[in-house]
Amino acid sequence: MAFSEAITDMKEARISLRTRPQDKAIIERAAELLGLKVSQFIMRDALKHAKEVLEEEGVMVLTSEDRKTFVDAFLSDHKATPYMKRAIKEYKQDT
Repeated sequence: MAFSEAITDMKEARISLRTRPQDKAIIERAAELLGLKVSQFIMRDALKHAKEVLEEEGVMVLTSEDRKTFVDAFLSDHKATPYMKRAIKEYKQDT
């Protein structure tokens, strides 16, 4: 999903904030230069920063489809491949 689609899909959620008039003017000008609405500009950068923070903290953010794929793979029966067996053996030797 592209960023612009993500913004239009999230119109049900609302975030409100207050700022100084001079800060609002800066944000409005920057958004205008990029051809974005102020809310799109703020959301784009806030979302980007939030994802970076989560990544730095080791938190994985998955879509519903990705989450389902992960859980299905985790819960399904798998036989260890020769590579996996060798990796487990090497890990046990190193620890």
